[in-house]
Amino acid sequence: MANILHLETTTLNCGVAIFCDGNVVSSRSNCEERYSHAENIMPFIDEIFSECRLSKSDLDAVSVSGGPGSYTGLRIGVATAKGICHALSIPLISVDTLSVLKHEAVSLLPGKDAYVSMLDARRMEVYTKTFTKEYSSEVEALVIDTNTKSAFDEHNTICFIGDGSEKCREILASEGRDFIQTYPKPEYALDLAISAFEKKDFVDVASYEPMYLKAFKAGIAKDPFNLRDKTSRFAQ
Repeated sequence: MANILHLETTTLNCGVAIFCDGNVVSSRSNCEERYSHAENIMPFIDEIFSECRLSKSDLDAVSVSGGPGSYTGLRIGVATAKGICHALSIPLISVDTLSVLKHEAVSLLPGKDAYVSMLDARRMEVYTKTFTKEYSSEVEALVIDTNTKSAFDEHNTICFIGDGSEKCREILASEGRDFIQTYPKPEYALDLAISAFEKKDFVDVASYEPMYLKAFKAGIAKDPFNLRDKTSRFAQ
């Protein structure tokens, strides 16, 4: 079986895990109110390698949670994964973040007719995907309102999971519907990463881009010392 390092950085949760012989042998996760992925991800990786007494040269592949999710988080995770793959000349695997959430939901509440993964996309919008035994829907950015509730009526029992689920409870709540407010965790990518490795379902290390779903919009940089006004006066 393969030794796979998995990186999860799509949300405020920064997580890493090592999968060996079909098991999670070590993992780290940390969730803060701000993105601390750049500071945490490499120390976390070093910690889990030390814990399971492996070296990076023992890796067969790196898996990364490929979105949708935070632009900042995705960039850090993918850049780190690419750097390790390039240095070690090993393949890169991309895992669907919403499928990771679905695997967690099944482990917590098995037997539901449908599982709906929801990542917060601000206001009442979520990145979402629905899973049943028969199909999985396309990923979409969905605004949750009173018209949305009936969209799930075909399922008797549903589990909504993700950091976008709780804000939707008031609108979507009904008999047979459960809501789990959580972030994707690296250990629940185990089956997805192993399956991709066995199928040799790899992505190109040089050209791979994660699923942003929305274009990045840069905000106005903070100016606590009022330097912007000072420099504009010098320019006049």
